[in-house]
Amino acid sequence: MNDVFGPISKDFDDSDSLFCIDLWPFLNTTVLISSPFYAQQAELIVDRPDALLWSMHPVTGGPSLFAANGTQWKDTRNLLLPGFKSNYIKDQIIYATNEVEKLIEILAITAEKKELFQLDPVILKCMMNISGLSTFNKKLLSQTRFDAFTTALRRNMDWHYLGDALSSVARRTPIIGVINKYNSSIINDYLGDILDERYKEWRTGKVTSLPDSQKSTLDLILTDYIAKQKDKTPEVLDAAFKKWAIPQLRVMFFVGHDSGTATLSYTFYLLSKNPSALAKMRAEHVDVFGDNPSRAAEEMRIQPHLFNKIPYTTAVLKEVLRLFPPASGFRAGNAGDYLVDKNTGVRYPVAGTNIWILHSVLHKNPRYWKDASKFIPERFLVGNDDPLYPVKGAWRPFEHGPRDCIGQALVMTTMKVSLAMLARSFDVMPAYEEWDRLHGISPQKLYDGERAYLSGQSGAHPADGMPCRVSFRK
Repeated sequence: MNDVFGPISKDFDDSDSLFCIDLWPFLNTTVLISSPFYAQQAELIVDRPDALLWSMHPVTGGPSLFAANGTQWKDTRNLLLPGFKSNYIKDQIIYATNEVEKLIEILAITAEKKELFQLDPVILKCMMNISGLSTFNKKLLSQTRFDAFTTALRRNMDWHYLGDALSSVARRTPIIGVINKYNSSIINDYLGDILDERYKEWRTGKVTSLPDSQKSTLDLILTDYIAKQKDKTPEVLDAAFKKWAIPQLRVMFFVGHDSGTATLSYTFYLLSKNPSALAKMRAEHVDVFGDNPSRAAEEMRIQPHLFNKIPYTTAVLKEVLRLFPPASGFRAGNAGDYLVDKNTGVRYPVAGTNIWILHSVLHKNPRYWKDASKFIPERFLVGNDDPLYPVKGAWRPFEHGPRDCIGQALVMTTMKVSLAMLARSFDVMPAYEEWDRLHGISPQKLYDGERAYLSGQSGAHPADGMPCRVSFRK
């Protein structure tokens, strides 16, 4: 949908690309933003629109932190925030390196067979395993075997997006509702069992008091629940609590794996087209982790602070997120909310509207980005006197303000760890032309000249899963 409205925004140059569109009866009047000035104003509006409950339902299965408002949102965010602090994230590096080592084994087999494959789903399973531990202390095995929980979650999203892609009517057909209900029952039963199991460990003393910096999302939720019971801790969790807790676990698991997966896929895609940037990143990894790529994981386990010493790698990831942002920003205008024209001072009331910050349009807005369509990681390393230096508020893949992404630090860390271990071992070459030929896709599907366009809902991924071939680095 970003890409539908992107060309329209160019017709509103006089208003700095600000315009509104009437989407009744499907959505409220929607204000669309693709300039940093208006985005910085919108980020201060805290509420999110009710429509997000529907779009995120295959992920959350019910009301969650993502779409909550008021005190419910504030209290839940404050409860979960310690699970994304730096100390906890550093503790996750060991498990992240273990999972990426399994990914390396899988890619090595694929390289030996010289197979055409879809990169994004392969990375996805690795990222889900990492997120499983940080969210609910569970070592998922989706990289090496069938996993009912992760399969049900992703299938739920795929069917929901398929219906939405066909039409607003198709997405509400009974068959999609039945599929959603079936997959959600698998997801909720799995998480319900995990909640019960972990609660029993807390209650019986098998798990003693943990500092917040060592608690998973599940632990934070349970310890808060136990504290509220005072001296009358029940033998089993009550149904109302589990009904609230499961959507929180579902959305936190999603936050921990989805955007990181898509960004890593696009990183390999863009680096394959920009060999000089790939060479610089690899050289940085040699300087920080040593000559032997297989030692990178052990070096990070011993010295987890090393992932903070790869600024060019960080810049590469930021530039990938600029060109292929996996989501957008959403707010709900209330009485007294306005967007103000910086030149005229005119105030535009937004009460009763949905506010949509179009990341993919803003990130390529030539008014605010020099060489907006080019892959230039250096723009995130230069000083503020350089024309490449990002305008304040123009880069916002994780959004800004009080509703920014709670899991962004974990996602960035996981991606840096992954690149440090993968980039020097393999060469990845996109193979869309071969994929299209094998699947009878003609003419080639392009958007704005790009075959690897963003596709999907809730979290966008590369079209057709990023078909490619991988080989051992020469």
